[in-house]
Amino acid sequence: MLELTVFLSGALVMVLEMVGARVLAPYVGTSAIVWTSLIGVVLACLALGAWAGGRLADRHLSRRGLALALAGAGLGSALTALCHALVGQWVTEGIGNLYVAAVAAAVGIFALPAFFFGMISPYAIRLRIGSVDTAGATVGRLYALSTAGSILGTFLGGFVLISFFGSASILWGVAVCMLVISLCNAAKGGKVRVALLALCLIGAVVNGMYGSWQEDRGGMRLVESPYNSIRIYEGVDWGEGGRAVRLMATDPGYSQSGMYLDAPADLYFQYTRFYALGPHFVPQARSVLMLGGGGYSVPKWILAGKSALAAPGEVHMTVVEIDPAMTDTARRWFALEDDARLTVRHEDARAFLNRQKEQYDLVFVDVFNSHYAVPFQMGTVEAAQALRRAVAPGGALLMNVISAVSGDDGRLFQGIYKALTGEFAEVQVYCVSRPDRPDEVQNLMVVAFPEKRDGMTEEMLTAQAAGGAASEAVASLLSTRHADPLVFDTPPLTDDFAPVERYALMLLRQ
Repeated sequence: MLELTVFLSGALVMVLEMVGARVLAPYVGTSAIVWTSLIGVVLACLALGAWAGGRLADRHLSRRGLALALAGAGLGSALTALCHALVGQWVTEGIGNLYVAAVAAAVGIFALPAFFFGMISPYAIRLRIGSVDTAGATVGRLYALSTAGSILGTFLGGFVLISFFGSASILWGVAVCMLVISLCNAAKGGKVRVALLALCLIGAVVNGMYGSWQEDRGGMRLVESPYNSIRIYEGVDWGEGGRAVRLMATDPGYSQSGMYLDAPADLYFQYTRFYALGPHFVPQARSVLMLGGGGYSVPKWILAGKSALAAPGEVHMTVVEIDPAMTDTARRWFALEDDARLTVRHEDARAFLNRQKEQYDLVFVDVFNSHYAVPFQMGTVEAAQALRRAVAPGGALLMNVISAVSGDDGRLFQGIYKALTGEFAEVQVYCVSRPDRPDEVQNLMVVAFPEKRDGMTEEMLTAQAAGGAASEAVASLLSTRHADPLVFDTPPLTDDFAPVERYALMLLRQ
């Protein structure tokens, strides 16, 4: 029983840690800072628990003591399932620094169960050691079993559980399993633990009922997938006369997609309207590649014939979206319909580019979730080379980047810009929110051409747009082009992620 206990505890603590990132996502995001904070906090609490478990075993050694440590881990997991939203909301509202917020959220939500999980192995080892002569073999065997369990828990949590169950359901499941293991180790005096087990089972059932209630009766909807914690909610755009909108978010403080409920094919976010520069520069485009689907706002806009493409009915669009749940969410809540002109590929954008050989008239890139959730692999020299291969002669690349143009907060963009200028003949930059403040972090639309555009000036391009039905809108977009010469000392980014992370972390300054 001790060997089985150590093995299962090792598996369940890794399930707890794997689901931890999903639990933290709505409050502090899913960046490397969050994973670092979670792993560091859990390891610290496991170490503290191991120290406490070893001392307790020397003073009060019994199977009931081990059972109580197991029950503590189960109770801690139940409290995490019950209170994580309250703790996370408090952290979101009270702490502005991402580093501090991520650590505080991890401590507040996972410290208690991790501490009790840490107590289990040293206590079980002390129970199993019968002789100093065999102590080494005993310790090695039990630690090997614990590690083997952790391997199983890692794959079980990452590949299976978070694909089929919500994070709260998994936490309640961990709590139930730990309390059952506790009862198996010491049934005597187990009335309190049986009561806790019953309460956890009730909590799991209520959690399932509440999730259904929330989805059926409106309010914020939560969709969890192996890649994201997706929140869908509704609001009002007062800048457009109070039009109702539906929004999608995967990081706190940011919405990744939006849709007008009365016009699902219209573009809601300001930066998405800058993709109209693609049809303006390449009006005869017939093939379009979009890397990053999200709520599929831009694909719906193009397929609905709202762009300035000369023959919208003949356009074929390929969307590469890593998360199938994003596509399902877009179909269910964002009016995405099946269309023979639309092909969806569920894979990483960089992996797709590395493998595919087809060329497209227009390539749209929209893979940034926020300024601190940076897809490093899409901003490097190697990525620029792959993007260049994907753009057909006479075509164009449009890439959304969240950064400043100049100053310390612009180093991420500057590295990406240098990578693109090394592969494309001409690169233009448009400041979406504040063209007059290029030193501020904002959405930047980077437009790259495989060939020089025959020396056309901005005035000529603006005049070119004057004859179209959307002339005023296009002229407004063109007027936001960053006019100053872009000469940077920042080196281009490469697949060596170390410098990329440095530039990204500079954007985290408060």
